[in-house]
Amino acid sequence: MIVDEASGLLNTADHPHAALLYLEFLASPEGQEIIDKVEPLRASLFTPGSVVAQEVRGKELSVIDWDHFTKFQEYQGKISAAYGFPKADK
Repeated sequence: MIVDEASGLLNTADHPHAALLYLEFLASPEGQEIIDKVEPLRASLFTPGSVVAQEVRGKELSVIDWDHFTKFQEYQGKISAAYGFPKADK
């Protein structure tokens, strides 16, 4: 799975088991290896041997849980405001 993307399965999908198998494959070591080759730096940092795992090894990480996942965009806005980054005009 790609860490910064949420993936899901539509409960009315025509072939939900096929979609579930695909998501499971993406999370497998083989799927993560393919992601690492095709999209460098997109495999999970929790996959041993991935490029990202090698880059963050030994570094302090901040990881949010699912309770905060839905609030992540709000948190990003607050962080940007705290750093004083300008807002884009609409």
